[in-house]
Amino acid sequence: MQPPFSKFHNMKIVKAICLGMSAFALPLFAADWSSNYQAMAAFDPDNAEGNRPGYVKPIATYVGSVLNANWISNAGVPQAFTFEAGLPFNIVFLKDRDRTYSKSDVPTIFGDKAEYTYDNNLQRYVIGGNKNLNGLSVFTLPYLQLGGSFYHARLVFRGMYFPDITQLRGYRLLGFGLQYSFGHFFNDKLPTGLRDHFDASLAFGYNSAYIGYRPDDFSGKLDLDFTAMHTQLILGYSPFKPVDLMLSFGYETSKMESSGHLTYDKGGDIHPGITVHGRNGFRFGAEVAFSFGASFHPVVGGNFGTVNALNANVLYFKQSFGENKKAEQNAKDESSQDAQTAAEAPADTSGAAVAEQDYGQNESQDSTQAKTLSPREQKKLRLRNNTNGSDAQEGRGVQQ
Repeated sequence: MQPPFSKFHNMKIVKAICLGMSAFALPLFAADWSSNYQAMAAFDPDNAEGNRPGYVKPIATYVGSVLNANWISNAGVPQAFTFEAGLPFNIVFLKDRDRTYSKSDVPTIFGDKAEYTYDNNLQRYVIGGNKNLNGLSVFTLPYLQLGGSFYHARLVFRGMYFPDITQLRGYRLLGFGLQYSFGHFFNDKLPTGLRDHFDASLAFGYNSAYIGYRPDDFSGKLDLDFTAMHTQLILGYSPFKPVDLMLSFGYETSKMESSGHLTYDKGGDIHPGITVHGRNGFRFGAEVAFSFGASFHPVVGGNFGTVNALNANVLYFKQSFGENKKAEQNAKDESSQDAQTAAEAPADTSGAAVAEQDYGQNESQDSTQAKTLSPREQKKLRLRNNTNGSDAQEGRGVQQ
């Protein structure tokens, strides 16, 4: 009979204890998604689980990138009055670099699961990404846009409004854009093959947007205010009338300010208050604008830089009132004016011949009068004739 506390029996007991401890530790340290409470607490600068600007920075980057798109519809702005309107949208592709942050490559809110362990770089415990946001690969926001242009200057307005819908507690957007085309200053001096085909302009866009959010198991809401700006240089070439090829080079910025108040149903308050700047930087664009019929004006292309995005501005309309003079026609008009001026110029020199003729007549009359004058009066007469003679000589010089 085996003793109750034999070596074999003791090993079985130790093994059972180890298995039990590992089963208990697994749910504590296994990788997991962040809870709604942890994700919302990231916006609270004073919460023990919060103050994680790097965790939510991709939101500022991608919202700002969408808002900074679709400001241009042509490289050049016509001289005639033009009205435009449409529903442009920009599709941003999420990059892998925005799914992690910090030197430790811990997950952002778009990231993957993570173990709840302490990170020395962050000086706080690591939380995983949001399960719903992790599944996103593209991001976009809708807005309406309308504007007008006159004499190479363009003004554009955009906006959108959504009421409270389930977890979305409102979406509002207001923005304006300015564009000035300066190609008309030098277009007529370009080689004949480039005239009326090349143009350039400067553009600036400003956006102010608001997004409200309230997750399940919470009361109150998270308020996010966004500011985005984009300044760019646009170069365009139109090989034939319906097509305009555009390249843009610019710099974009975005900022997100959080506020509001959230109360967790299971206990705990969150007071959002951090400000986060997006990944500001240079932005390069390559787009093609088409003109079909009198008003249909779609624009498609891509943006590259801080993020990669697709511009699909397919529902856009533009109508011009009046005609624009082409550079070649302007050059012909200027040549005609120069020729007319040159033809009229000789008529102005005829006065010199008249002055010389008058001088000869006066000299003849004065010589006759001099015979009847005293010596003193004759001296004055000679002095006057010398003055008139010099004026006539100057007139002959001008005529020559």
